[in-house]
Amino acid sequence: MPSKGYSTIGLKPDILARLHSITDAYYPGMFLPSTLIIIMNEVKRGYYSVNFHNIKLDLSGRYNTITIRSDVSDWLKENYKELKEKYEQKYHTKCFTTFTSYFLANLFESKLDAQNHVIKLKESDFEWLQKEYVKFKVDSKLKDSIPTFEKFTDVCLNELFNKIKTAQEILTLTNFSSNLDFKNTEKI
Repeated sequence: MPSKGYSTIGLKPDILARLHSITDAYYPGMFLPSTLIIIMNEVKRGYYSVNFHNIKLDLSGRYNTITIRSDVSDWLKENYKELKEKYEQKYHTKCFTTFTSYFLANLFESKLDAQNHVIKLKESDFEWLQKEYVKFKVDSKLKDSIPTFEKFTDVCLNELFNKIKTAQEILTLTNFSSNLDFKNTEKI
């Protein structure tokens, strides 16, 4: 949600290059401060969290200022208050600007980690779904209430994801119970 104004932060060339890299990879053509807004909102919505990574930043070079929305600035300051001591212990940060550099680097790494667990599909991967929709339309006896392709897709993919989730839970329980059985047989 837009805030009352804007603020500036200083970023070293290494952090600015990482921000460019994330923007080019996930938000092509996006304005860099907008990328920070999107990433902040993704974290706030719980899509992923900012984890500590074993990173060593090159903090040489001159600071470049970047203008950001004040809600992003406030969010960075809130995180600074909460995480100041942990970052000081792990990364030896002594001030807000150094904290911001490491926090953003961790944010970008966390974004990359989260994207590694995302299934990337092309439209051509769903030709089978289009064929299923055509079959559904032909087989459907209710000619008046045929759902749109988007609604049909939502239902089919939701069912598919639910089946995957159920299978994952069953496999987890099966693996857990087999470990328990194995442990019990060892004691006998």
